[in-house]
Amino acid sequence: MASSQDLNAHVTIARMHDVLARQKAAQAAEGPPPVALRIDRIDRVIALVLENRQALCEALATDFSWRSHDHSLMSDVLLPVAGLKYARQRVHRWMKAERRTPEMGTGWLGAKAEIHFQPLGSIGIMAPWNFPVAIALGPLAEAFAAGNRAMITLSEFTPTTAALLIKLVARYFDDTEVAAFVGGAEVGAAFSALPLDHIIFTGSPRVGRLVMAAAAQNLTPLTLELGGKSPTIIGRGADLGNAARRIWGGKGISAGQACIAPDYVLVHENDLESLLTCMQEELRKMFPTLRDNPDYTAMATPGQYQRLQTYLADARSWYVRCIEVNPADEELASVRKIAPTLLVDPPEQALVMQEELFGPLLPIRAYRSIDEAIAYVNARPRPLALYYFGDDRAEAKQVLQRTSSGGACINEVMQHIFQSDLPFGGCGNSGFGRYRGGDGFKAFSLQRSVFTPPRWDVMGMLRPPYGKLFRRVMGALLKP
Repeated sequence: MASSQDLNAHVTIARMHDVLARQKAAQAAEGPPPVALRIDRIDRVIALVLENRQALCEALATDFSWRSHDHSLMSDVLLPVAGLKYARQRVHRWMKAERRTPEMGTGWLGAKAEIHFQPLGSIGIMAPWNFPVAIALGPLAEAFAAGNRAMITLSEFTPTTAALLIKLVARYFDDTEVAAFVGGAEVGAAFSALPLDHIIFTGSPRVGRLVMAAAAQNLTPLTLELGGKSPTIIGRGADLGNAARRIWGGKGISAGQACIAPDYVLVHENDLESLLTCMQEELRKMFPTLRDNPDYTAMATPGQYQRLQTYLADARSWYVRCIEVNPADEELASVRKIAPTLLVDPPEQALVMQEELFGPLLPIRAYRSIDEAIAYVNARPRPLALYYFGDDRAEAKQVLQRTSSGGACINEVMQHIFQSDLPFGGCGNSGFGRYRGGDGFKAFSLQRSVFTPPRWDVMGMLRPPYGKLFRRVMGALLKP
């Protein structure tokens, strides 16, 4: 006999197929939506988030057992709303045909070469558990600006937030515009196998490969944002207090449960001990207590908590120096919190150097030259983000030119995601494709090349029978 969970999954999958069929029928019947409707849809997403911000923050806190409301306001309210406002202001301009240059001088005679932007249809958004509101609703900015409809899957690991979002999406939208679903691996697999017109997936490289394989059956284009181990390089002589403050200012958001959180730090060997001192000082200032501190987030699930405990136990088995910063010496296991922990020079075989951490653990390794630090980064899969601290502009330029990452910050961490005019995405193992900053509008559009010839049939010389004029023109065109 099938379990209730299996039955729920089958019901959800059946509904996904039904909604997609009705979205495609509505798109075919109604055609590309006018700019006013695109803006109206964007406005409704903004209203959904702002009018329900308190309920969304409470739902997130419930799912995590505790999540900082202020961090939720910044990452799951401000971030998507900023992107939505940015798209709303630019949708008129984005929709205009993009002029290109006609060949052979035909532009002087009235020919036009243009890129027309048409809606793809239905955009699939696969949102993870760590920022379920921002990553579910943020891509709607450019999906709606491009004239599309959307379907969203939400993680079963944040059930309270997922249930609230499903209810709110249904309140503000007809499901032929956008619909949300929740489910586990079975629902996710079925969703990625739907004949959607584009899928944007945020999650692990392992699951990203499965999504890509399923989408390939329909030749569905993808945007994959896959995270990874984002390094921080601290240059010799950098302001270590500033570096420590900014690193933990970012790492502290959701207790490191962010795909672009600093994953490990490379610091010059002469600065290692000073950096460790600065980091402990800054952490005590930011989080003087942990257990009942409303600014310090718990691990999202028991599984995530246990995973990090396994990493810590493994590090200790390698005799790694582990500096736990728990200023009030509080018991944290019962509230599913883990103290910020510095892991000094862990070996490559340690799990903390093999796996993306997604938590408040921070390996710190010493290097002897900047070339060694760059080589260390380049010997590993390309990360989603890279951070550099230092006042040496030449060294900063060297780091940027000789490494690859989806995004980067100089003397800061994670702030590139809050710049609405910058596209976001990965490279290599951390994904491909971009959205935000207008790049999502193009990714979610059919970029249709359109040529309109001049009234005079200047192209007639390219048709047979060929004569002297054709050969003279070809001779001119073929000159080196």
